[in-house]
Amino acid sequence: MSSLLLEKLVTEVRRYQNKDFLHAAMAVCAITAYSDGEVSIEERYSIDYAIDNIEALQTFDPARAIEILDDYIYLLKSGAEGAKAELYKKIKVFEGNYKRSRTLLRVAHLIICADRDVDPREQKEFTMLCNLLGLEANKLWRQIENQKAL
Repeated sequence: MSSLLLEKLVTEVRRYQNKDFLHAAMAVCAITAYSDGEVSIEERYSIDYAIDNIEALQTFDPARAIEILDDYIYLLKSGAEGAKAELYKKIKVFEGNYKRSRTLLRVAHLIICADRDVDPREQKEFTMLCNLLGLEANKLWRQIENQKAL
């Protein structure tokens, strides 16, 4: 088997394995960024940073991740009934998977803190996401904050 073919196969398998994570991560980004009713430029930069630096997302074309994100934000902005519930379903897939859940919540934290102003609606959404994934919000928030300080 040629090395090029093998490399393409490995990439495709990684994409397949991480497809649900891509959708969950973009759902977390959309819900968190839009939780205060707008998506700031700082939040968009934080999302771009996350897309570029989370290993599980690096097999995907960043443009595809942004396309999914934009679709999810549009869905939330449209006020479509059940839009948030549909995005929560994509996230809940990782309930019980501590490492993936923690990564999703670190992304949420990154977005919430992007503009250096933690809005109570954003904090409430972080708690909701923690509950959805079966994690304790206050404890996780403190852990993330402590890791930032190092």
